[in-house]
Amino acid sequence: MGSGSSRSDMNSPKRYRVAAVEPDERFRTSLTIQLAATGVHVSDTIESLIASHEGSGPTVVVFGPGLANDTGLAQAQRLGRQHPEMGVVLVCEELTLALLQQALRAGVRDALSLDTDDAALRQAIERVGDSLVSTRTAPGTGPVELGRVIVTFSTKGGVGKSITATNLAVALATRSAKQVAIVDGDLQFGDVAVLLGIPPTHTTVDAAAAIDQADASMMDSFLATHASTGLRVLPAPVEPSAADSISPEQMLGIVRMLRSTCGFVIVDMPPHFDDVVLALLEEADDVLLVASMDIPSIKNLKVGIQTLGLLSLAGTKLRLVLNRANAKVNLDIADVERAIGLTVQFRIPSDIAVPQAVNRGVPVILDKPRSAAALALGLLADSFLGTEAQEAESATENEPRRRAWRRTDKEASGQ
Repeated sequence: MGSGSSRSDMNSPKRYRVAAVEPDERFRTSLTIQLAATGVHVSDTIESLIASHEGSGPTVVVFGPGLANDTGLAQAQRLGRQHPEMGVVLVCEELTLALLQQALRAGVRDALSLDTDDAALRQAIERVGDSLVSTRTAPGTGPVELGRVIVTFSTKGGVGKSITATNLAVALATRSAKQVAIVDGDLQFGDVAVLLGIPPTHTTVDAAAAIDQADASMMDSFLATHASTGLRVLPAPVEPSAADSISPEQMLGIVRMLRSTCGFVIVDMPPHFDDVVLALLEEADDVLLVASMDIPSIKNLKVGIQTLGLLSLAGTKLRLVLNRANAKVNLDIADVERAIGLTVQFRIPSDIAVPQAVNRGVPVILDKPRSAAALALGLLADSFLGTEAQEAESATENEPRRRAWRRTDKEASGQ
């Protein structure tokens, strides 16, 4: 760890302390070397650590590999309950999914493998330390301004729902000063990570398992970062069977925690109704109903809207997005609006740039920003931003966007 920039440097002013504990001498030596830049003494027992740091205020406690077991995690859980000013970072020989879930349930704030580089360990310590300080120094500061939750939903697959969600999220991340996160709510067959070209290191399974003990810092550790935009991403489970282990309450907890720290939270939903979907639809501020220009899509969406109405989940939050809106299929947009009973608010044209971008794992709004589909998706994002500057920018781009729209009538292809 470099000592010059770390806020946990023991020779520089800081707002929290760093401590460590490891019962095994071999691991204790390794951990001492890895934490050498902090000047921290590594204790051999929890008791000696507590005695030496009693009354020291916010403290990040690094648990060594010798405590990456049932006994050590039980000690971590007791430490968190008896000393809420302390937060545990676990360093283990091999970080498996089972161990991670067990650690998170015990209240561990972050977990890394022993071969993790110093920079990653320093970042984990800083995240936990910052969280401890903010919890200690800013209680009772009034209600938190909650971010806007936008879900994309359809009752039929293959209509471009996930493409709409990922491009909307990327556009908001690049155009808004606020933090933006996207959650893949399709727990069985979600494609958000694939569409963004991000390997799913942590998923909704990890976040759901820890939600009862999680704070903002822990939730942040589950999120991947889209490198070119800073968008935070929570992918779907790798195994479809894992969806059964995630409850509606856990998904709501994830979204509510994210909206407390992010300006926008986009949730890409599966194309069906279940308890998780209904809970998230109710939580959402905006529901983007995505349809395409074909009879099965329109029929299914009409049934879906009727179902939402019966459940009192319909209303002003519903916004109709028509994908492939310029396709020549002997069907007019007016026919779609009459059938569904909603006005089409956003039209995304067919554009060969979209499948090309999908195959590259890059959102079209980044891959081909002047393409007709990208411009239309940008207008969708602008509708959620609403500042005068953004509206002025949108107005100046109207004419080139209209020209791009006309071009797609000749260039239309499958999206």
